Amino acid sequence: MHSKNWQGWPFQKMYYDFYAGGAENQFWPRILVDVCRIDISTSTLDYKISASIIIAPTGLHKLANPEGEVVTARAAASCNTIMVLFFTSSCSIEEVAASCNAVRFYQLLAYKKRDMAATLVQRDERNGFMALVLTADTPRLDRREADIKNK
Repeated sequence: MHSKNWQGWPFQKMYYDFYAGGAENQFWPRILVDVCRIDISTSTLDYKISASIIIAPTGLHKLANPEGEVVTARAAASCNTIMVLFFTSSCSIEEVAASCNAVRFYQLLAYKKRDMAATLVQRDERNGFMALVLTADTPRLDRREADIKNK
């Protein structure tokens, strides 16, 4: 709908514009449209994925499943999406790489010890990780009160 179509509506144009419009751009309602063949796939760094959903870096998956991040990587592969392996994952880079053919990225922190970061990058490259996701806002591990109490 466009604001020029407001004539004939039982309210003022400014009210029509409020309901028919949107922020930053116009809202175009799509009703009674065949949605059987909607394609929500996209690409990220030239990797085609099924939807704009990527498995973000989260750690310690073995707390939830004995196979840990290996299961997460397999899920990413089955959903045709990307998994970002967390730097403190409970499975090694090599275990995750051997588990399936998912497109894998690796979360890399901005380490003070550059040689440590270089070693991780080399392991990632050897094991088919296709990109690095740089986390620059974590200068130290979080102070997690529940973890402190559980010690």
